[in-house]
Amino acid sequence: MTAQANPQAARVVLEQVSKRFGQTLAVDQVSLAIEPGELVTLLGPSGCGKTTTLRMVAGLETVGGGRIFIGDAEVTHLPPNARDVTMVFQSYALFPHLTVFENVAYGLRVLKRSEAEVQQAVRNVLELVGMPGLEGRSPSALSGGQQQRVAVARALVMQPKVLLFDEPLSNLDAKLRKRMREEIRLLQQRLGITAIYVTHDQAEALAISDRIVVMDRGRTSQIGSPLELYKAPANRFVAEFIGEANFLPAQLESVADGWAGIRIGPQRLRVQSRPLAVGPVTVLARPEAIRIQTGGEGLAGTIQKVSYLGSSADYTVETDLGSVLVTDYAMPGGVLSAGTAVRLEFLPHGVYPLPGAS
Repeated sequence: MTAQANPQAARVVLEQVSKRFGQTLAVDQVSLAIEPGELVTLLGPSGCGKTTTLRMVAGLETVGGGRIFIGDAEVTHLPPNARDVTMVFQSYALFPHLTVFENVAYGLRVLKRSEAEVQQAVRNVLELVGMPGLEGRSPSALSGGQQQRVAVARALVMQPKVLLFDEPLSNLDAKLRKRMREEIRLLQQRLGITAIYVTHDQAEALAISDRIVVMDRGRTSQIGSPLELYKAPANRFVAEFIGEANFLPAQLESVADGWAGIRIGPQRLRVQSRPLAVGPVTVLARPEAIRIQTGGEGLAGTIQKVSYLGSSADYTVETDLGSVLVTDYAMPGGVLSAGTAVRLEFLPHGVYPLPGAS
């Protein structure tokens, strides 16, 4: 849910924004409107144009075509210091010779704010990010998570209209990354600030975003909420990038009023669907929406590989339709072993016919 925006939060609009590097079209006519107080994530593989798009919003890259607006002002050709945005970088970019306090205060001192204002603002923002009492430490004496908090504090102390994040958690280990993404999201919602977040990590994007922009080769492949992208991917690229996915041949037997009759192997089921032509299709089947059992009906197969993950078991099952990945959270019969003959039942809430599939 989008946080309640604070009065200072700004709307950000990109109108057919493009950027070339030599012969390479890095960003290709991207259009996007981000509402005040919204956190929107640009998600995609390396080279998809997400970081270049973010840097154009920040003014760190020139715009090759199109226009960018922050609030009511066009900022397409304004320098970074005239845009009222701040960025948290992947490397944190902290000054190693300055204390935590002086790192956070740096931007305010450049603006020649009074010492009393600097003292109050820095202490307030360090309290906000959970680092009171550490003002005198150097960055080298901090953990990775603490350095990340200092970087966020340094950005927030400027009270920007828009906060930009360029893969800020990629240097942290998995457990700390999960905790820090929760902290960033809670802080953004508490402040009601507009934020644009860049990552290649799908789990990170799903966890923190109001909306996600999936980018592919410089273009927006789909824009929507995490639930929309997971439940109704616009194409195979989005389906593969958002969560684990099986792509299986199926027969579309009927379509009416947003529902479709699908046959996957021996099983027939009714699923939600866009308008599609009756006939052979490819369906997306999420691994967690497939029930695996040693008896009964369903698609027959044999377990080829087992991965026990504590809270779940992942199986690779060889079937007449190809290999199928199954994630079993219930494990009612314990963990099944490789070589076991099984039946797979597809659950309607995790099966989606893909448009344009054949």
